[in-house]
Amino acid sequence: MKNIFKSILTVALFAGLSSCEEESNLAYIQPEANASFRIITPTTGEGVILSATALNNPAISLTWDQAQYTTPASVTYTVQLAPNGSDFSNAQDISTTTNRNVTITAGQLNVPALTAGAVPFVSTPLDFRIKATVAGQVPLYSNKITYNVTAFGCLGQFAVGAGIPSAGWGWNTPANLICDNNVLTMRVGLINDTFRFFTQSGNWGSGRNYPYYSGLGYKIVSVLENANDNDSNFKFMGTPGTYRVKIDENTKTIGVAKSTVTTGIEPASFWLVGAATPGDWSWDGNKETELPNVSNNIYEVPVRLTNNNTFRVWEVNNGTDNNWASTNRNFPWYVSNGYTIDSELINAADNDSNFRYVGPTGVRLFKINTTTKVISVD
Repeated sequence: MKNIFKSILTVALFAGLSSCEEESNLAYIQPEANASFRIITPTTGEGVILSATALNNPAISLTWDQAQYTTPASVTYTVQLAPNGSDFSNAQDISTTTNRNVTITAGQLNVPALTAGAVPFVSTPLDFRIKATVAGQVPLYSNKITYNVTAFGCLGQFAVGAGIPSAGWGWNTPANLICDNNVLTMRVGLINDTFRFFTQSGNWGSGRNYPYYSGLGYKIVSVLENANDNDSNFKFMGTPGTYRVKIDENTKTIGVAKSTVTTGIEPASFWLVGAATPGDWSWDGNKETELPNVSNNIYEVPVRLTNNNTFRVWEVNNGTDNNWASTNRNFPWYVSNGYTIDSELINAADNDSNFRYVGPTGVRLFKINTTTKVISVD
């Protein structure tokens, strides 16, 4: 009986020692930064400006040490990109090689950089590391570096929330914002409730709320307010209906427009034309500035106005480049109809008695309320 007990004890001890030895070997290849496996170039703090006209230009050239394994092996290296300060749990694999160096072009890096949170045309810190893999082994990871990337363009985005009934607070049917030349647009039904924008479908952590945009200096139409709830969502305060929502990343503006047609000129809108507006005195192409209906009898647009220049309001747009004869309103027309006009707008006293903008050059909220008969610039 004693011999049997000794045998069992011996087996248990041997198994314990064997287990410890295996754990010791495994610890050598755990997924942690290997002290001798480091990125050599570039160094943290360097950066690049990407350009749509130079897609084949080098964006980042990485070199690194050899990953050390207990036995010689064929190692595959993968360059990983992640949002700055993250744990790489949502890292993107952007290049794979068996060498210990790689050059990634602007065309290869731009979309992954935007996906990782790069703000278009703004230098944004992003994190890079190298993953080393050997068949049948646990991956090894290098140190990480932070590289500043100025990306171009934009990705399509998403919006969900109770304020968008077709979407709600879920990911089954999110509203899609389509990107074109750094302008994001969607056409959705809005009610007086909350919603938020997201850069990734299904990822709650990718949300961009009201303070995100206001903190970047965006001018936001007044019918979209900070809900001041736990997530500081957007809240739509206008008349419920179908609207076009536009996030213009070039001018840093967010606007809404009553939508009654799916294509062509919007008859529910007014239009601004003149040297004080971005399109000057021209109807060519889309140079006129839409002054949309953002709620019943309220017309408002965030627009860059130029000091000491003039403009006029058109109530009709015939969709041609020769729209001068369409119904339009000058400064005296609004005065004679009982409107109170902001002090930053005066009678130009020119041949057409246009409006003259005398405020500072910059993006302003221009609004005409046809119910209260007030024209304001905020």
